[in-house]
Amino acid sequence: MDDKFRLKMPAAVRNSLLASYENPSVFITSIKAKELRVYPLAEWETVERKLSQTGGDGAGTDGTKNKRILLRANHNGADGALDNQGRILIPGSLREDLGMRGEVHLQWSRNHVVVLSDEAYRSELDAAVLSDEDLEYAADLGV
Repeated sequence: MDDKFRLKMPAAVRNSLLASYENPSVFITSIKAKELRVYPLAEWETVERKLSQTGGDGAGTDGTKNKRILLRANHNGADGALDNQGRILIPGSLREDLGMRGEVHLQWSRNHVVVLSDEAYRSELDAAVLSDEDLEYAADLGV
């Protein structure tokens, strides 16, 4: 993240966004402590439609969980766009709440980019200790 609090997307992510979505607009939010999420606007609109369903999702949810998640996401959310250099301005409220300064780490998820502060990333990395069983499982997967 630069000194003007713009998040520079790696070229591969930027190119994927521009190739996959006609509109480079994004929705920036946080629903999990220490984690920023950047959704292409089309993806966020799909998520928002699902969360707006108050009649339940067929899995026993009565809509209350959906409402809470949507309220949190919209309360913390802001619209944004990729500029010509592939940067996204991170709103001050999110930046401060999540400790986003300087080096950050990006992880491409199924429909969004997860952004973690360096401190949050290192904390998650330290907690991701693999047991011997985990290593055997990974080896069976060819990892």
